Amino acid sequence: MKHFLNPFNGSRARSVHGRAARMGWAGIALVVAAGALACSEESPIQSVGTGGTGGQASVPTAGTGVVAGSSSTPTAGTPATASGAGGMIGTSGTGTGGGSAGTGGSSAGSGGAAGGSAGSGGSGGASEDGWVPLFNGKNLDGWIPSQGHTGLFAAGKVGEDSVIHVYPDQNLADKATGVPQASLRTAESYSKYVFHLEYKWGIKRFNDRQGARDNGICFHICNTPGTVWPDSVELQIGSDAWGNDWVTGNIFMLVDRTRAKWPWATLNGKSAFSETGPQKSIGAPASYALGYSSAQLDKPNDWNVIELTVHGAADAEYKVNGTVVNRLFDMECSANGTTFAPLDRGPIALQAEFAEVYFRNIKIKVLP
Repeated sequence: MKHFLNPFNGSRARSVHGRAARMGWAGIALVVAAGALACSEESPIQSVGTGGTGGQASVPTAGTGVVAGSSSTPTAGTPATASGAGGMIGTSGTGTGGGSAGTGGSSAGSGGAAGGSAGSGGSGGASEDGWVPLFNGKNLDGWIPSQGHTGLFAAGKVGEDSVIHVYPDQNLADKATGVPQASLRTAESYSKYVFHLEYKWGIKRFNDRQGARDNGICFHICNTPGTVWPDSVELQIGSDAWGNDWVTGNIFMLVDRTRAKWPWATLNGKSAFSETGPQKSIGAPASYALGYSSAQLDKPNDWNVIELTVHGAADAEYKVNGTVVNRLFDMECSANGTTFAPLDRGPIALQAEFAEVYFRNIKIKVLP
């Protein structure tokens, strides 16, 4: 077991359950059959409008761009203004009132009914199918980095795709040392929703992390959301072989103030997620308690699709590339380590964990 001391949060060390002993593992994707398993802060959420009537939006051009996996820094391109086909900016409202105007109306050139559709048209309202973009494609408006870590996340391009680039500094060379970890959270809190994003690994890895790549998505952040390792539930993203810690599909209960019920069964000698298995409590008082996924579905050289479905504190479903690989039930958080309350809402955060990565198509659908 090794403890990583966070450079910007020195009072708390990350206990990583033997992760460091496996630093040399190759980042090879391995799909593991389910075997014996049955399955192969802040403020309340405001109601979301159903969209305006079109409008205008500033649209970045493609810029110079990079290919995913390049060590070059993607650039956002030169902004250009494009008009919708005669539409007007959506009016503010809640429920079915049309969606807040936000940063734009409909996508450029559409002039249609989607106030703030996904992509670079703005974040003003939901599209017809209920999805609201969380990334406007131009900057990190609506996102808050952990203290002192603004430069570890940036808006950029991978080909024609607008992305959030993790570790974007072109002067930050592969295998550089002394590189910090960080989190980037939404300014809003969410309770019941479907969260969608896609990720692709870059080239650069830092410090002593030359084995498997590591990242994660934290949700239902409680207590101190501005820290690098907030109390929350982490959906692990990683390129390690199944059965190890850095596997896309694993779940960590962070840090030692959250707990949940987790269904499990024995798979290849390990306790792993099972749709039909009995439930046990994982998390507090243990630090970084881990629930293994049923398979490793990470594609190391392509885009991967993550979908998280959450119903307050009741349950959460973790899906990778279309397959359910983990679940939790009855999530709780404690402010004092003793008394627990239902963990039913919180911001969502992306992580920076010593591996360059790109995130695109980040959106949310709020559920009733």
